[in-house]
Amino acid sequence: MTIDIDKLFEEYFKKFIAENMGKYTEDELESKVAEIYGEFGSTKLDELGGKTPEEYFKEMSSEELVNCLADCVKNGTHVSDYLCDELEKREDSHALLVEFVSSTELDELATYAVNILNASGSKIALKKYVDVICEGKAKESLIEAVTEALADNANEIKEEILAVYDKNQKSAKYFVEILSCVSFDDRVFEILCDEFLTHTDNLALYATYLSKYGDDRALPLLYEQIKKDGISYIDYKEMKLAIEALGGEYEDGRNFQKDKIFKKLRSN
Repeated sequence: MTIDIDKLFEEYFKKFIAENMGKYTEDELESKVAEIYGEFGSTKLDELGGKTPEEYFKEMSSEELVNCLADCVKNGTHVSDYLCDELEKREDSHALLVEFVSSTELDELATYAVNILNASGSKIALKKYVDVICEGKAKESLIEAVTEALADNANEIKEEILAVYDKNQKSAKYFVEILSCVSFDDRVFEILCDEFLTHTDNLALYATYLSKYGDDRALPLLYEQIKKDGISYIDYKEMKLAIEALGGEYEDGRNFQKDKIFKKLRSN
């Protein structure tokens, strides 16, 4: 039977509130949640056989921890931070977690596995993350998790991404985000510029990728696009920020009074 540690914490927190009635405002209580959760982790609980939450997971084998994670997700039980923290420390659990990283696995379980592996600094599943994106079957939460993990390790996985990148595939939008995080490479620069020029319907997003990449050779492209009539306020704003981030300057006093987003921002 999987024990819901977070439910035990809810009871622990309720008891704290009852014992400290009137001592704290609602905002103060909210700010103390993390502190109290830390204290809870080192509190011996009858429901855990007299163990603390930290001890409860520490005494499990890595295989038991991985199975506990899977059981929590599949049974709809909250996944405890203490469980995730312990898994992060167990290098021998990483290979077991990789087995969950699949577009055919439960999305929530696969996402937990990716986040734990990434938080631990493990690079064991980077190529598998690329495969998940290429397959195009995973749900958005898993795609976001593997994209973030790959972006954090962009230089290590650059060649694998360049080998499968295809601008005509759905996967391209995720790979472009990751490639914007690598060190300077002419192949990557060409891709980022091409994607920027191709996506005239979303210049703001692709301008941020050029800005993040940091190669000032992109300035002529940005100047060319920002001068065009009919661009939205958001596109204009992001391209202007990208230009400034790359060391350029731009100001033309353009009027966006009729732009819906501009009017909404000004009215707030």
